Amino acid sequence: MKASQGDLLQDYHNCVNQFTHLVVMPVARLFLEQLPLTFPNDVTFYPNGYVQIDNLHVIKNRNSSSLAEVASLMSGVDENVINLHPIVVFPLQFDWQQFLAYGHRQNMEFIRSLSDHVDRKCFNFIRYRQCSLFTNGDPIHNLPGRAGQINTNHMMAGALLYNHFDREARIIGGDAFTHIITRGLGLSLESIDHSEFPSHGEVGSIVGHALLLYTAMLEANNPTSFFVQALSLLEFLADPNEYRKFEEVKKIIARYVAKNAVDYDALLNRFRELTSKQEDITGRQIGYRTLIIHMGKRLEDIVTDIEQRRSIFLELDKCIRSIIDHMIIHSEFKFDNYLKIRNELQPFKK
Repeated sequence: MKASQGDLLQDYHNCVNQFTHLVVMPVARLFLEQLPLTFPNDVTFYPNGYVQIDNLHVIKNRNSSSLAEVASLMSGVDENVINLHPIVVFPLQFDWQQFLAYGHRQNMEFIRSLSDHVDRKCFNFIRYRQCSLFTNGDPIHNLPGRAGQINTNHMMAGALLYNHFDREARIIGGDAFTHIITRGLGLSLESIDHSEFPSHGEVGSIVGHALLLYTAMLEANNPTSFFVQALSLLEFLADPNEYRKFEEVKKIIARYVAKNAVDYDALLNRFRELTSKQEDITGRQIGYRTLIIHMGKRLEDIVTDIEQRRSIFLELDKCIRSIIDHMIIHSEFKFDNYLKIRNELQPFKK
């Protein structure tokens, strides 16, 4: 995309047609410098107030016989609110007439699906790359909101849809999401070279789902949920196709992280502690995950020291990133071919 002057009709003139429309969504807890940032799949983030929304000929919501239109009006999401936020813009093919016939619940589902589109196309990877754990001492200090969410009313979300064939736009709004991150300031968005994003191969698809799970882990409400979701993500990365016992999973994980046989054995022992270790004499279960899942304990009860919990999270994050980063490098591969490469990771052999 050439340097943008804030005219979306010019920026996306090659993308929109009778069947492909333009989606414009505000994004809460996001900050941009003076220029837009473009990411793969024609997704562009613009600073607040940068875009000429007037060019889109928005048909304002009003009190009418349409409950969906009235609900969108009452949400307070309008051109002025959208202008107050950084926005994300992308083309999308959908049936315009079907969209106009949506009720309020369908509009809310549509906003969630549009937000999910942004996540899958680039935002999950952006979070993975730019929302490192414990930034400024807080595990979620710099997490952005969802595409569609607004800063001015955390209960509400919205989207502007533009039909280039009809030369008109509509705004829908309402309580599409169940929650929003409130701690910390949010993300100062930075550019990422397009070549660094996962490719669209079979392994790339697995990475895409892993990044979705990684986002969910980052947004966990408490340390116990974070811990359990991190282990579940490691299980998925070890074998995306079927369930494996963690006894097998940990051997796969250790291949990515260990540099030698000593590291490898130490990691296996560490994962026993984190999952299902028993005391040698009494046989009493002291493995963290077993205590949490089967005995109702909280991680905060098992590991009372905040810094020790932080150390655990960083350990798990290192393991997760070692696998995901390796898979991104080979993201154009079929999974069976990737397994051959993974099997060559053998730090446990002398």
